Amino acid sequence: MQNIVSLLPVIPVRSGPSDKDEMVTQMIFGEHAVRLEKFNNWSFVEISDDKYHGWVYNPMLQEVSEETALECIKSDPKILASLFLPVTHDFKKEPMYLTAGSSLYHYKPANNGFKAGGLCFTCMAEPFFYEYDNIRGKIVSAALRFLNIPYLWGGKNPFGMDCSGLTQIVFRLFGKKIPRDARQQARLGRTVNFVDEAGTGDIAFFDNKEGEIVHAGIISGNQRIIHASGCVRHDRIDQQGIYNDKLDKYTHRLRIIRNLLD
Repeated sequence: MQNIVSLLPVIPVRSGPSDKDEMVTQMIFGEHAVRLEKFNNWSFVEISDDKYHGWVYNPMLQEVSEETALECIKSDPKILASLFLPVTHDFKKEPMYLTAGSSLYHYKPANNGFKAGGLCFTCMAEPFFYEYDNIRGKIVSAALRFLNIPYLWGGKNPFGMDCSGLTQIVFRLFGKKIPRDARQQARLGRTVNFVDEAGTGDIAFFDNKEGEIVHAGIISGNQRIIHASGCVRHDRIDQQGIYNDKLDKYTHRLRIIRNLLD
């Protein structure tokens, strides 16, 4: 198996080895994966943080040594909370823009420098990071920063994200690694029985007519929820589900609420 790291802001991960195949998720800058298989100019990878699988176009990937890979896996990087951050690296002076959720290894505030994939980078603006204390008091404000971002199946960046991409990235900003899909996330934590008992930062899950969990959102308090549906929205929620005031109807049926923070 070959170790690889994403050194581009966002890399699409697809269901098959073709640009025409569905995008199932994305790799964000600094994420580590292992190559399990190669086909033509594509790699079938497993992303280390959430064990998600998919196909990535080889020219987008950076192969790294075992030593560098262990640095990615075992170190505790700063997780970028700025929606966008211009950076440069030693071999390419033109800036590129990292997105929220990027991993900055060995960040040094003195010179705004950091490492990733064995390369040295410099932030061209002051990066913003969340401290990992009082998470419940911060997680809603973090989620609200993504309001009006368009829905994109498989997306998890400020140009487009799906419902579980939103929950995964928001939790990532606080050092919390959770699975990629809503149905996987719903297996974590403990159950909260009623909406009015849910705390800020709890995740509500919703099912379809077949009883499959297909949607997720972050409880923001006062019977409201932040979720991605058409775009990232802030809607009402009750024991029945999510109510869209603009459409004047319920759009999602509540299945379960889970506390992943305590």
